[in-house]
Amino acid sequence: MIRILIIDDARDRAAWLKASLEVAGFDVAGLLSWEQVDEDSIGAASADVIIVDANAPGRDTLEQISLMSNTLEKPVVVLGAQKDQHSIREAMRAGVSAYVAHEIQGEDLSAIIHVAAARFAEHKRLRDELKEAKSQLSERKLVDRAKGILMADHGYSEPDAYKRMRSMAMSKGKRLAEVAEAIIMAKELGA
Repeated sequence: MIRILIIDDARDRAAWLKASLEVAGFDVAGLLSWEQVDEDSIGAASADVIIVDANAPGRDTLEQISLMSNTLEKPVVVLGAQKDQHSIREAMRAGVSAYVAHEIQGEDLSAIIHVAAARFAEHKRLRDELKEAKSQLSERKLVDRAKGILMADHGYSEPDAYKRMRSMAMSKGKRLAEVAEAIIMAKELGA
């Protein structure tokens, strides 16, 4: 069962939303006002999805939404949102998984939440893949730089430099990138 945290300053709207979610088969993990929102209160709710009211007066909702989406890695559904393109773009940058600017009915909630959760999972998968690709590229650059040092300083061919680095990594129980960093640091210290 998907657990939902509701953040809304309007008690009547929050109560309607809670009842509608429970009828739709969701577990409402908590109701918070914007004043109560912090990392601890959100974490304590152990929610799978967070639904927020975008018309919270006096709060920088985008900053809070970014915290929820990116730092806490939770899908965020924004209800009562502004319809202008600037607000939509800013919400997407903040990490919103679903942005609803029109009046909703109780029967709309299930689809909105499932789409938001799926969109968030896909976005997270892509972010993780990008992070991994950047890490691999960074490590490859280190290895190439270290190979260049070994080739210039010791006259090794490129395959021999790589083979020596790989052999050292295996014998020391280190990653190839760690050996490459050590070679680069040793060269910088000797320079």
